Amino acid sequence: MEEVPTREVLWNVSAHWVIYPLFLLALACAVYFFVRRWRLWKIGLPEDRSDHPGERFRGMLRDALLQVKVAERRGPGFVHVAMYATMIILLVATATVAAQADLGLPLVQGDFYLYFLSLAVDIAGAALCLAMVACIVRRLANKELGSRPEDFAVLGLLLAIGVTGFVLEGLRIAGTDDPWSAWSPVGDVFAGLFAGWSADQISAVHAGLWYFHMVLAFGLIAWWTYSKLVHVLLVPRAVYNRSLAPKGELPFIDMEDEDLLTMGAGTLEELTWKDLFDTQACIRCNRCQEACPAYACGKPLSPKALMQDLGAELERRGPIVYRLQRKAARNGVEAGTSPAAEPPATAADVVAAADLTEAERAVVDRTLVGDVISPDALWSCTTCGACMEVCPARLEHVPKVVKMRTYQVSMESAFPPEAQVTFRNMENNGNPWGLGWQTRAKWTEGLDVPTLADNPDAEYLYWPGCSGAFDARNRKVSAALVRLLKEAGVSFAILGNDEKCCGDSARRMGNEFVYFMLASENIATLDACGVKKIIVQCPHCYQALARDYPQLGGNYEVIHHSALLAQLLAEGRLPRADARGAVPERVCVHDSCYLGRYQDVYDEPRAVVRAAGDSVVEMERCGSHSFCCGAGGGRMWLEEDAGTRVNVARAAQALALAPDAVATSCPFCLTMLADGMVSAKADVPVRDIAEILAGAYDD
Repeated sequence: MEEVPTREVLWNVSAHWVIYPLFLLALACAVYFFVRRWRLWKIGLPEDRSDHPGERFRGMLRDALLQVKVAERRGPGFVHVAMYATMIILLVATATVAAQADLGLPLVQGDFYLYFLSLAVDIAGAALCLAMVACIVRRLANKELGSRPEDFAVLGLLLAIGVTGFVLEGLRIAGTDDPWSAWSPVGDVFAGLFAGWSADQISAVHAGLWYFHMVLAFGLIAWWTYSKLVHVLLVPRAVYNRSLAPKGELPFIDMEDEDLLTMGAGTLEELTWKDLFDTQACIRCNRCQEACPAYACGKPLSPKALMQDLGAELERRGPIVYRLQRKAARNGVEAGTSPAAEPPATAADVVAAADLTEAERAVVDRTLVGDVISPDALWSCTTCGACMEVCPARLEHVPKVVKMRTYQVSMESAFPPEAQVTFRNMENNGNPWGLGWQTRAKWTEGLDVPTLADNPDAEYLYWPGCSGAFDARNRKVSAALVRLLKEAGVSFAILGNDEKCCGDSARRMGNEFVYFMLASENIATLDACGVKKIIVQCPHCYQALARDYPQLGGNYEVIHHSALLAQLLAEGRLPRADARGAVPERVCVHDSCYLGRYQDVYDEPRAVVRAAGDSVVEMERCGSHSFCCGAGGGRMWLEEDAGTRVNVARAAQALALAPDAVATSCPFCLTMLADGMVSAKADVPVRDIAEILAGAYDD
């Protein structure tokens, strides 16, 4: 009768029952450390992230459990996926052995034993050890990762568990003369190290090492939720509780709420629980920092450092605030019978009124912007969203930046001095340049552009935006687009002088007052005119009109001119010029952050360029990984002091391709890249896609 492949479970191990009390002790430690973290998140403001559970679960399954987002980045991403997969295999193998040892289930035998418990587990263990070595080498070599001693301790502990596991397997194979040892190739190699040992030596070393291996494993479990390994638990929750709102949408602040006492975030507890959760779910993988244009250009901003600094402050401040909030809550219950005992009205009042030690007062008196996050770092952000695009945990960096800016601007009046001029211009004249509001429609002279007063039944309202109406260079884009709309027979009209700045820059810079004023006036005008469909050429206007205005009751169908032109070309309402016989130009297409990452519009601008008869050449940073022009988040109106100018860096990336022209789909990008070409002393034109298509008809 053929022998069934198997092995003795827990060979040479006595009193293995000690595993379970030790496991419960380790688990208790892990739970204790996790509860400490949970208390820190609790100090944040409440926020409901439980809607659409099916969509949330699918995202968690894809990005967290199946590691699809992690695997998008080759190299480190592959290593991480290997670590993740091998640890699951080893966990299943351990559970299988325990099921046979303690439940009597006949699992460690037959093909399952050979192919999985022997061969697959050996390969997985080897892969884990190699991955640990690769991670240690990477952290030693790459100083940008900002590795800490605990990072090496975690990796070293995992490596030690893997190596001692193989040594134990080698001792078992040598001590039992395992006939199936060939199915455990790595363990078989280790077994050769003990060929000259006596049975007593093998038995003694195996028994001692087994308990040492067990202590290492349970030590890891106990330390799990205190170390960076907690991300194994936190990242799935972070992905599940990710924002499902349209990209770039900011939290609504009701400016008409009479009980509104503060805006934005001036302290940690004025951030939401999810904001605070993000700071601890951050795994410091460096992807956000590598994607950040501000960091790449030497600005004092690192999205990773921002998360880590907020997390470190949470560790300092959180326990104090949690204790004070609990005490205030208890007092609030008692206050039901004693009005004089009512708790303070706000989180800030709770802290301010507390009786604290000198050391605790020094902690809670630290300012969020100033002591924790430097103002220069805060104002370096272009809100391009590159950090959020690449984050495998789906953390939300940009909303935190805007919340802190909102507090600084609206509550502290602390912002770059040039922003004051921009705010005043928007407030007084409805545009950031401060040009007379009554001259907004002057760009239409000689173009025969109807207003809604002239054509109230127009299908579309054309919204040129402040750049398209006031900036001399971008007026040419408006003229080109008007020509194309007329050629395609599109029914459109403009508001003329009744149009005001959409308010995007004001809101992203934190001035909710000015944004609310502009948005409210625009919505009233649009609704009074019965506007339903709007054409924009500025992605920032798109963001405001399509994503922000619905929070104030303004709901419109907004289309960007790149999407409309691509649609008109596809329908044959605009002729293609790619067969005109002229020599095609090499056109480098720059993806606007607010059009690409925020609206997921990438193909349409390229379709327009190709329809004009030109060939598209791509920069290394393109599509969803595009490099910002430097104008977003209100940076269009602010000076750049530190490092390289972002637009100069982007222009250099385009020039590396030796293009004949650079195509944009955003007036801010057009201005910034044109300035970048001037700085580079390069004679490469920067054109909007509408200009490229309209110009092709003239050739």
